[in-house]
Amino acid sequence: MNKQLLLCSVLLAVLGLTACGSDGGDEAPPPVIQPPVEVTEVPSSAGASADAYRSYAAGLTATETAEPLGLDKVAEAPVSDTTEPADI
Repeated sequence: MNKQLLLCSVLLAVLGLTACGSDGGDEAPPPVIQPPVEVTEVPSSAGASADAYRSYAAGLTATETAEPLGLDKVAEAPVSDTTEPADI
């Protein structure tokens, strides 16, 4: 009798905890992934120094379908007489 009472109480506890669970219907929708913004001009901050220009150019992705970059904000690529040339 004592084993049956213990078994029933364990079974009721398991059923009670199962009833408190969520059905998964309250999940948040997946985040919306925005497409990358197409770069059309070299920013003026890239012309601040040779290192800034190099890091900007290194961060560009190679593509054959994008429009060429506008150079209106940068008159010419900055150069440095004191730093060593960077590896490509």
